[in-house]
Amino acid sequence: MLTDQELMNNAFKEMLFQEETMAKKYAQLGQQITDPRLQQMFQGMEQAARNHYSTLTSKMQQFAIV
Repeated sequence: MLTDQELMNNAFKEMLFQEETMAKKYAQLGQQITDPRLQQMFQGMEQAARNHYSTLTSKMQQFAIV
């Protein structure tokens, strides 16, 4: 059975992975689409995912998660 710390570590690492994956996906979609409005939307979504990634990284440092 995992400890609370291990569960928290795993959860944060999974969230970090998901945000990174989504940022890459949004960037790729934004490059493939020709409609400027959709490109802007995907750029915004990519930036939001990168902001979430940054927030998670900061929280991981606070909780000493490596």
